[in-house]
Amino acid sequence: MLSLRLKWLHQAQFAGYYLAEDKGFYRAEGLEVEICSGGPDVDPEALVASGEADFAQAGGTESLLAARAAGLPVVAIGAVFQRIDVAFVARKEAGIATLSDFRGRVVSTWHTGVELILRALLRQESVDPASIVEVPQAESMQPFLRGEVAVAAATFFNQLPQLRGQGLTDLVVFDPADHGVVFPRDVIITSEKMIAESADVVQRFLRASLLGWKHAIAHQGEAVAAALRRDPTLDADHQAVMMREVGKLMLCPQGVGHLEAAAVEAAHRFLLENGQIGSPVDLSRACTTRFWQPG
Repeated sequence: MLSLRLKWLHQAQFAGYYLAEDKGFYRAEGLEVEICSGGPDVDPEALVASGEADFAQAGGTESLLAARAAGLPVVAIGAVFQRIDVAFVARKEAGIATLSDFRGRVVSTWHTGVELILRALLRQESVDPASIVEVPQAESMQPFLRGEVAVAAATFFNQLPQLRGQGLTDLVVFDPADHGVVFPRDVIITSEKMIAESADVVQRFLRASLLGWKHAIAHQGEAVAAALRRDPTLDADHQAVMMREVGKLMLCPQGVGHLEAAAVEAAHRFLLENGQIGSPVDLSRACTTRFWQPG
């Protein structure tokens, strides 16, 4: 039995794996996979590094590189999202129009690698991250809605459509891509040990998982139903929006799950130049494309 650790609770963000299980793609590869939910206190990189999980849909390229810089033997074998899926949002009435306006404000962020993106973005704009009041992001957007935080993190597939669905039309959205920062997130990781000892298993796992993702993108109703089977309390309409936005983030000319070496190098340079990893990482050991197959 293999274990796959998700970075967050069950939802359409992970529908590809659900369909890989439900449609028998893992079984066809001779695999049995336990899909384990994550949450705010789950560190996928640490779990894979310790052997408590065989695979994970982890944070982003930034959290992978931070883990490698800290000596964790984790390796990215694919990427679910081809661009950063998180923006930072403020209300127009708060008077925050540029990243420089973050100074002195309470800013909430997830500490899953997103905080590294935030701090590096600020440094890139000559804003000292110490000049903001950084706090952990709550499980809901209520602190932002109540005005307890001036700026909050929001994913394009979850919090942002929720806020807009509640009628917030005055949002100022700080998308890292608008600042020239584009690199993969939600990377699929395993350990150096797994690759060394069971490379064929890694190949089969990735092939089946990406087949599940391709099916999820092409059959989004099935993807939503698969998420609801994991958690019947989820809102079906919101999960449909989530799956639609997730599908957009996955688009890649090379094919689903592709991990672009140049994008990883750009992330590495961005984090190093802006002080979010203390020393260079050997990228040839941090990620590999040997298991990804086109088509």
